Amino acid sequence: MPELRFNLATRDWTIIATERAKRPEDFAGKPAAVSSDSAANCPFCPGRESKTPPEIYAVRDAGGWKVRVTENAFPALRPTGDPRRSKDAFGFEKMDGIGKHEVIIESPDHEAIIATMTQAQVDEIYLAYRQRFIELARDPRFESVILFKNHGRGAGTSLHHPHSQIVATPITPRTLRDRLGIAQDHFDETGNCLYCDLIKMEQAAKERVILETDNFIVFTLYAPRFPFETWILPKFHHSNFDTISVEQCRELALIMKKFLEKLYKAIKNPDFNYAIYSAPTKERDLEHFHWNIKLFPRITSMAGFEVGSGIPIVTVVPEAAAAYLKNA
Repeated sequence: MPELRFNLATRDWTIIATERAKRPEDFAGKPAAVSSDSAANCPFCPGRESKTPPEIYAVRDAGGWKVRVTENAFPALRPTGDPRRSKDAFGFEKMDGIGKHEVIIESPDHEAIIATMTQAQVDEIYLAYRQRFIELARDPRFESVILFKNHGRGAGTSLHHPHSQIVATPITPRTLRDRLGIAQDHFDETGNCLYCDLIKMEQAAKERVILETDNFIVFTLYAPRFPFETWILPKFHHSNFDTISVEQCRELALIMKKFLEKLYKAIKNPDFNYAIYSAPTKERDLEHFHWNIKLFPRITSMAGFEVGSGIPIVTVVPEAAAAYLKNA
């Protein structure tokens, strides 16, 4: 059974992933084991549906499935267990690792990537995101839903076949709670949503805006933590991703595909991560928070100063990064 443990010093929660457990000696000078990139033994490829856990959601046409969602075969969290927190004899706090961990298999094509897929296929991926987010956000056991994509070995993916993941947790991660607190402070001081103000500021500055549609905007950050760090925000104010309409979701899929095409061309298909930041499931229609997507390529790594100080050193000027991507 996975376990959630609370760090008293940082107020972070850590998942002890017993389903993926390794022995300490496994790290002693041996390269990390990775799954083969070959389609010949890929469990996500068509014809091997029995190699995955049971299907939760799928989109099919006459030619077969287009998108599938299943439980993760090696989940970080499990949907059963005791949701109550407890302390051991020494005062350390923990709870059972209750949650859901699902995989969105984005295409039957083993080599496909969003940047080169058809728009119709990308639409189906994002509509699957919406459907699963809505379903998991309704479960009263969960406080947060985190949807993310790892693209490439450097971004942490273990299977080459295109996929995203969604995890529902019984706690709100401190990173999200900190962002909520900062947004609340801004709202208390100004009466405005921080993210709505940020959109207006970036539209006025113009030099970091990469793409814009009627309902969405894409820009590099003024003060990023990583080179080419980019945010994708809805222009309409909503704090919870699961309130997105089908039409808005298709527009999000459109701007995401356009942006990933630019990233693919400009930086030659880099490894990257993106995640959707949404308000906690039990905190609805917040005036001060605005759901958003954060994306960054994995083209650098942190060194000692960044680790020790928490202050990133970014060697690509954000305005130059935006211009380079915009012109790709």
